[in-house]
Amino acid sequence: MKNPGRGGDRDTSKILPKIDPTTHAGKVLAALREKPMSNIELIWELDIAHPPAAVRDLRRAGIPIVTQEHPHPRKLGEKIKRYHLMSAG
Repeated sequence: MKNPGRGGDRDTSKILPKIDPTTHAGKVLAALREKPMSNIELIWELDIAHPPAAVRDLRRAGIPIVTQEHPHPRKLGEKIKRYHLMSAG
């Protein structure tokens, strides 16, 4: 599913190295292919205890992931950080 409003409209399937989809890193990668997600969104949706470790592993494998600030969905004036899967080019 693509979500252009949150940056999920890039086709990155051809630029990424193979990651085992059954690992935490693989689950995080699959989720980030759909849309940018915050740490807590990854915890809730994927039932992963520590998503930053999976993101670190993906980055070490050469996956282009950046962290960007977004307005908090419920707290006016506060920000959250979401991981974004970037395309090459």
